[in-house]
Amino acid sequence: MTTATERPPRRSPRYWTRIALLVAAGLLSEWARANADATTAADASLGEDHEPSSSLRVAVPLQIDYPLLERLLVTQLFTGPEQSRDVLEDPSSCSQVVLSEPNVSPSDSKIDLLADVNARIGFGSTGNCATMLTWKGRIGISGIPEARSDGTALGFSPERVWLMNPAGQTVNNPQIQALAESSVRGIFERFTVDLKPQIQSIEEFLPDVLPDHSKDQIETLLSTLRVGELRATEQVLSAEITFEVDPLSTALEPERALSEDELAAWEERWQLMDSLLVLTVKHYAAATQLQELRDALLEVLIESRYRLRDALSVEPSTDEEQDLVRDWFLQSWQSLAPILQRIGLDQPGQEHLLLISVIAATDALEALDQLGPSVGLDISASGLRRLARMINGSAGDDLLNYSDALDPELRQLFEDSFESTDISFDWRWDLSFFPKAFAASDDRLNSWAPKRQELAEYLPLVAVLLEESIDNAIASRKLDSAYQELFRRLVYTTAWQESCWRHYTVSKDQKLVPLRSGTGDVGLMQINERVWRGFYDQQRLRWDIAYNSDAGAEVLIDYLMKYAIRKGEHKQNGGVSNLARSSYSTYNGGPSKVARYRSSKASTYGKKVDTAFWTKYQQVAAGNELAVSTCLGGDLSGPAIVSRGKSSRNKQGTSQSSTHSPTQSLIQSSVVTPQSFTLQLGVFSTLEAARSFVTQQSLGEDAVVRQRRTVDTSQYLVVYGVYKTREEAETARKNLTRLQPWIRQFSDI
Repeated sequence: MTTATERPPRRSPRYWTRIALLVAAGLLSEWARANADATTAADASLGEDHEPSSSLRVAVPLQIDYPLLERLLVTQLFTGPEQSRDVLEDPSSCSQVVLSEPNVSPSDSKIDLLADVNARIGFGSTGNCATMLTWKGRIGISGIPEARSDGTALGFSPERVWLMNPAGQTVNNPQIQALAESSVRGIFERFTVDLKPQIQSIEEFLPDVLPDHSKDQIETLLSTLRVGELRATEQVLSAEITFEVDPLSTALEPERALSEDELAAWEERWQLMDSLLVLTVKHYAAATQLQELRDALLEVLIESRYRLRDALSVEPSTDEEQDLVRDWFLQSWQSLAPILQRIGLDQPGQEHLLLISVIAATDALEALDQLGPSVGLDISASGLRRLARMINGSAGDDLLNYSDALDPELRQLFEDSFESTDISFDWRWDLSFFPKAFAASDDRLNSWAPKRQELAEYLPLVAVLLEESIDNAIASRKLDSAYQELFRRLVYTTAWQESCWRHYTVSKDQKLVPLRSGTGDVGLMQINERVWRGFYDQQRLRWDIAYNSDAGAEVLIDYLMKYAIRKGEHKQNGGVSNLARSSYSTYNGGPSKVARYRSSKASTYGKKVDTAFWTKYQQVAAGNELAVSTCLGGDLSGPAIVSRGKSSRNKQGTSQSSTHSPTQSLIQSSVVTPQSFTLQLGVFSTLEAARSFVTQQSLGEDAVVRQRRTVDTSQYLVVYGVYKTREEAETARKNLTRLQPWIRQFSDI
């Protein structure tokens, strides 16, 4: 704990590099007081009992990038055609010195403005000018950065002006030089970066995050602001800003468990934090057309969700565990800030300066957090709502609602992150991401917590469901054929590792409930509800096994393609199988854990989980998927599906054959009457799904797919055999009990 006379105990590299724009948005309001007299004045204003040595000192680097300065310069000064400016402003227009194509760059701790010059010197009156001299070249103006307007604005004091020929060589032209000295200096002196809106935002924000500090203490904090010499580095315009903040006089309470009311407030706060990150990601993703930046925003959000999951896995208390969530929030913003700055640079007008308000506010949180608990930093609900309004105006409050529903904007951002932009996903908005694998078995799996004696029947049905999710994920994402078998094994093994192929279990009060972990993972694929909030419908993740299976396959193929393959994990020692191991490490730990499976620095927990996955994966790769039964008390072995077949496919991906099957021939012949019987094995929404089922179940030539049209849709029935009597159909049915066939007459079909 930091005492009143100690320096802050924590000084991480992140602290010195990410505080960046803190002062730019709020603390520059006191620049004019950054001199020796300000110290005396500030101490006097606090009264005789104030002890300056009791304050905690904060040093904050201010960093403003040159592209922003250049854009603001153009916006203010170069308002003529094609970003030009006539610096003479001669009423007769007989003489002109037009600057264009401005460029801002650093030079020896100063700022240089370089621009093209097109000069014409003449005399006369409007429409009757005599030209004395013309000249084209370049001009350079060097300026010293300075604070202006009582510290609420930033400007530059011109120091030197020089001329260059088009090749960039310095030249001496006394007439043009004299005009430049008298006019260009004045123009450059007018350039001002107004920071009043950002200052006001921070001044309003600080009381929300320092609720135990009085108004006088907040004002004192600002009055102690100090700014060193502004310096133009090779990368940014920087300065070290310092200020002091008083620690709380009241001793902190000892760590204890939260009360019921405190727990409710704590839960509301982390939900608001998560909602604010979502609002930020969606708002700025919509502000850029660069897919690279949209992908980066999405990755930060998903990675932050994994860390939130871990932070919430610890029972909260008044001190330490709440800090875990606060650290998560601050770290998430540190990851977002550089992406937001890049997006902001592409925005017109003053939009980037508005963005500084948001970044500066969160950097202020980080700076105060470094001082430790004695400062009493509190990221309150009102503070979070104020940040939301900075991002999206008055609508911010409404957009912080924490909802379990699917968010179309997040869903679209997720879809857009794939390289295959030619694939349309509009058909998924009915929330049924992939066609259902089967009908009769699907309903049973959605209400089945299997007992040990049922595993021989249950597990093959789950395998069929997983196969359908695998096939559709491969088709929708256009996964290269070289990785398709690996992906199939990956999905099988992940379902084994996560749930032992179960979606439901029986509660203590004998109710059927979705399988759920203590960290919020649910169902067959243990999709974490906090990580994937907004990307999937959480009610369907809980109560629809096929939906859960589809979601898990989709997340896995996302991690396989965007992380494991793209980052070249198959080029590491271990070869192609690394892709499966890497994809699962990411599935379990988030995008930052793509190489956890091979890292010597992985946590004990991470190593244990990855080792267990690899053991199971090797079983699946050997064709022993049914070994999953061992974690449910069974002793089955072998493949879950006897044969997957090797049907050839045409360009549309459908199976093709040169001859009709026996059943097909019988159906088309006069032997079949409306009173004949057959076995219906399933109803599917697509032809491909039906044919895939036939292949997966090794039904051979006796199975036929028949289309049945309704008013609005088409369905595809898989029927098996043709029988004259119900008794014959009943005898055949006994050989297919695992598929729960339905005896039907052709007249009913």
